[in-house]
Amino acid sequence: MKYQRLLLALALAFCALPAMSAAPRWEELSPAQQSVLQSLEKDWEQLPEERRERLAAGAQRWNDMNPQQRERAQDRLQRWQALTPEQRDLLQKRRAEFRKLSPEERERALKGYQELRSLPPAQRQRIRERFINEHPRPGK
Repeated sequence: MKYQRLLLALALAFCALPAMSAAPRWEELSPAQQSVLQSLEKDWEQLPEERRERLAAGAQRWNDMNPQQRERAQDRLQRWQALTPEQRDLLQKRRAEFRKLSPEERERALKGYQELRSLPPAQRQRIRERFINEHPRPGK
């Protein structure tokens, strides 16, 4: 469980925005943050400032989550860890592309995704296969 908490804190920190103030020293962390990050205590001061900021923010977000949110976050972390480096890279590139879209394009894409998720699995699979056939990836 401690290992999962550390991995989750690291994953959350990866997504967290940098804090506005300087990186906190270990003693400046709340007891709840220290609990989540306890395995890093002895190395805390040697970590780069930006990483300490992200870890502290991630630990705070973890502590602010309810049990259902924590379970969902752990599930997402486990799925992320199961991906190959190539799959992770592709997802990060797609996320960056999504962030470049206008608000209207993002909304349209999210609406399409939600509509797709509401379909029965067999119908989703047929759509997925048709899309793959019509839009082959380069090099495949």
